Amino acid sequence: MIPSSWYRRLVIALLILEVAGALMWLATRFAPESERALAQTLAGMVFLMGFYSAAPLSARFLAPRETKDQAMKDRLSRVMAGMPRKRPVFLYDHPEQNANTVGLTAGHSRVYVTTGLMTLLSDEGLRGILAHEDTHVEEHHILAVLAYACSYSLVAHLADDPLLFYFGFLAFMTLRRHLEYRADAGAAQLVGTAAILTGLKELATVYQTKRSSRWFVFAMSYPTLPMRIKALETGRQSLF
Repeated sequence: MIPSSWYRRLVIALLILEVAGALMWLATRFAPESERALAQTLAGMVFLMGFYSAAPLSARFLAPRETKDQAMKDRLSRVMAGMPRKRPVFLYDHPEQNANTVGLTAGHSRVYVTTGLMTLLSDEGLRGILAHEDTHVEEHHILAVLAYACSYSLVAHLADDPLLFYFGFLAFMTLRRHLEYRADAGAAQLVGTAAILTGLKELATVYQTKRSSRWFVFAMSYPTLPMRIKALETGRQSLF
């Protein structure tokens, strides 16, 4: 989720719960009993499609005001001027060091960057991180996650096997980690390996990974920063 105030995060979380609950209620209320499970599955798929499609609107609520720091805005424009592709980037005030991409299609995608991230990164590191986010858009990674989630929901309904949940969970986490590696590789092609490595290493100074985290990576949505750095330096990707 895009870094924001606790109040705005709470509002979005409650809205998501209300919409999901309403869809499930409709599926349960109006579907015949024999088709109720299928109706609930389809309602879940509709919710997922709406959730990902509405992400740009949610992002505007979570990050409503662009920063007024003209020096940071000028610096961002200077860094973006040297990039081959230029996605819309929204810079807003927040201390957390973060960058996020929203939007299912390239034409409706936008990158959100915090002033905290700008403060942390050098120009070269920022160029690498922006190229990483750009690759998520260019290769339709968010759409791929949505397609997997909907496909899994349908397969889980047809198979009706509780064990499929564990397989689906691991497959989903594996997909998310693979896409993160793909975004790093795309950034390396776009602006050079040195730029994305610089960005990751600068992030690693703040988000330090404990050695014990390596044993729990199977339950993480993303590979650790050391894993991503090693993949760029050696060409070998570790999913677990």
